[in-house]
Amino acid sequence: MSRFGSFGGLGRGGKKALSEEQIHNRDNLQQEKVDEVLSKQDARYDAMTPEEREEYYLKPSLLTKLKKAFRGQ
Repeated sequence: MSRFGSFGGLGRGGKKALSEEQIHNRDNLQQEKVDEVLSKQDARYDAMTPEEREEYYLKPSLLTKLKKAFRGQ
């Protein structure tokens, strides 16, 4: 087998498979990120008055829509 990859460059090899422990750690980290985002959303919701909630969720302004888009919601 040749040490040269395509286009004549040195090959670096393919991606290595993750071990079970690495997969588990990656999944746990991703879940922690999701939990953090959800807790921030819950705190924002809890801090709003009923009128603010209606305006924010049911009748969002253009500025609110932009803020949501920026946060990735």
